[in-house]
Amino acid sequence: MKDPGSAFDDPILGKDPQPKHMKDFVQTFDDNDGVHINSGIPNHAFYQVATRIGGHAWEKVGRIWYDALRDDR
Repeated sequence: MKDPGSAFDDPILGKDPQPKHMKDFVQTFDDNDGVHINSGIPNHAFYQVATRIGGHAWEKVGRIWYDALRDDR
């Protein structure tokens, strides 16, 4: 969550392709239109908010995140 795209840099596998910013969003038909490859973007956003607000994730940021994900508007 802290640094998506840094999980590996391997001579055979290459560099971890997961982006952490929308400017690097991967457009693909693979992986259900990139749901997993692009998951670093919201994960990184959560990490940034959580480290700024502090506390336990389930008390503050987790509740905000959960409510936002469930909002049908």
